[in-house]
Amino acid sequence: MTDMQHNPEGENSFDQMPGHTPDDASDDTVAFAQVEQNQVDNQSADNDEKTLAENLGEVADEYEDQDSFDSGLSVQEILINNSADSTATDTFKAVTPDSQSASENGGSRNGKDGNRGGRGANGAKAGSANHGNRSALALLYSLLVFVILIAVAFFALQWYFHDRVSPGVNFGDVSVARNLTGYKEDSVKRVVSDAVDASSLVIKDDRGNSITADLGELGVKINQPNTVRAIMQAKHDNLFTRIMPWIQQSVSLQAKVDHSAMDSYVLTRFVRERDRAVPYSAKFDKNSESYVVEDGIPGRTIETLSVREAVKKILAHPGKSLKVSVTSRKTQAPIKRDAAQKLVDELNKLLSKKITFNNGDGKDFTVPKTVLASWITVKADTTRRKLSYTIDTDKADEFLSQALPKELNQQKVNQEDAINKDGKFIFTTMKGSNGVEITYAKSAAEKAVEALRKGNDFKLTLPAKITKFTVEKKLVEMRIVVDKSTQTASVYKNDELVKTFPVCTGKTGADDSTPGTFFIYLRYASQDMRGRNGDGSSYFSPNVRWVSYYHAGEGFHTASWNYDGIATGDAANHGSHGCINMYEQDARWIYENCPRGTIVQIVGTTPDGPVREK
Repeated sequence: MTDMQHNPEGENSFDQMPGHTPDDASDDTVAFAQVEQNQVDNQSADNDEKTLAENLGEVADEYEDQDSFDSGLSVQEILINNSADSTATDTFKAVTPDSQSASENGGSRNGKDGNRGGRGANGAKAGSANHGNRSALALLYSLLVFVILIAVAFFALQWYFHDRVSPGVNFGDVSVARNLTGYKEDSVKRVVSDAVDASSLVIKDDRGNSITADLGELGVKINQPNTVRAIMQAKHDNLFTRIMPWIQQSVSLQAKVDHSAMDSYVLTRFVRERDRAVPYSAKFDKNSESYVVEDGIPGRTIETLSVREAVKKILAHPGKSLKVSVTSRKTQAPIKRDAAQKLVDELNKLLSKKITFNNGDGKDFTVPKTVLASWITVKADTTRRKLSYTIDTDKADEFLSQALPKELNQQKVNQEDAINKDGKFIFTTMKGSNGVEITYAKSAAEKAVEALRKGNDFKLTLPAKITKFTVEKKLVEMRIVVDKSTQTASVYKNDELVKTFPVCTGKTGADDSTPGTFFIYLRYASQDMRGRNGDGSSYFSPNVRWVSYYHAGEGFHTASWNYDGIATGDAANHGSHGCINMYEQDARWIYENCPRGTIVQIVGTTPDGPVREK
């Protein structure tokens, strides 16, 4: 636009070229930059110029008290607010002044201009708010993506190390494998095995002798499976620190150290047997089934404290060989009698405890004292001058796993009850017993050993499979009546006499045949018999035929050596040790016709001489 505009303050008119500012203009003067627009209809442009001139005139009349700066600012705002409705070819870009007076003056303008200004301000605020919302949303999305990436990385690492050694886990000496990060179990097993094989002590004494010993020789029992497990599970107590390599954890060899065995090994390697000092100790005496004091002997001993410390270091960092020095010295018995006697008393008290197992069917087994003593190992720590003992669970388990099934298992035996022809019960010829099959587990040995360690008695009923016996009723047709008075044996079948045999019963006194009612329970076609005579001498009768036992060791049998006694019935002079002596054919008839369960009745009194003539 090039037309001259009227200044309401009466100042000089201006006809500015786009982008030009007078030299005397103040810093607060608002400059207008005229920008050419695309060509439009000329008539529309003239109308817009007329409207703009009228608006400027109205503003000049209302604000004639304002200075030229205020006028310029009003024109700027008018141009801005009016630009939305104008189709003029020229638009104006406002350069915002440093002073805030323009915004303050805008509040006092007429309602029309105020409304226009308000719409412009609200639009600016809305645009600023939208821009802020977009920025916050972008930041939120960025944070969300970051968290997701962190979570994915976390779970990916957890998955990767679920069957591998965690970062920061160390094991062994540097020469073996200091850091095992990412190792799988098979690799860890090899590392542990190599570390154990490479671990040793080079021990030198004060006399120039030197030996090389591995951990096993020094009484160290390595548990390689537990060591591997400890390495694989290291740092698993916290999911977050588990994958942090800067958080370190060292794993040592899992082992049990027997200091008594260590001292004994070092002593035997550096000191000759005849020169060694032997401590007083406790030993088990099989004859008395008790512990007694074992005498000590003065001599030379080895100080092994340095060896113990070296073993600790190797267990913490296995896979290397350490050098260590020991010294020897003369000494009395390293452990005194009083200490040994105290241990003996304690161990004998331990042996008095009853360790009993039951099969659940009324049968018990108590561990003998000699067996309990075999579980106990006495240890002498000559460095600390102390006696101690251990109870070996493995030894207990080894014994019980074999002894308990043998002692407590039992075969099922059905009971046999004898009845007469009327069905009436007479007596039990064979007592029944249930079949029992126990179930043994090592936990039984562990519980027994734990009770011993606490000095308590122990009884445990083992789980078992029990098969109940049945009762069989057997009709008893045969009955034998032995009359000592007549020296005869009469056989009845269903109470009817079948046969009568001459016999010779036991001698009077200790060998007399036991009176009472019994039944045949065990039979042999042939048996070797052994026993003792009344004077204490032993006897042996081989190949005795047709034996039918009815009471303990008493029974019917052939007595070919005593046919004269049988013929005369002279039990007082030719009697047996309690059995019923018979001719062979008669004993055989009893064996073949009187089955198990046959009733045997011993009655009468043994005569003083023969009852029959030969």
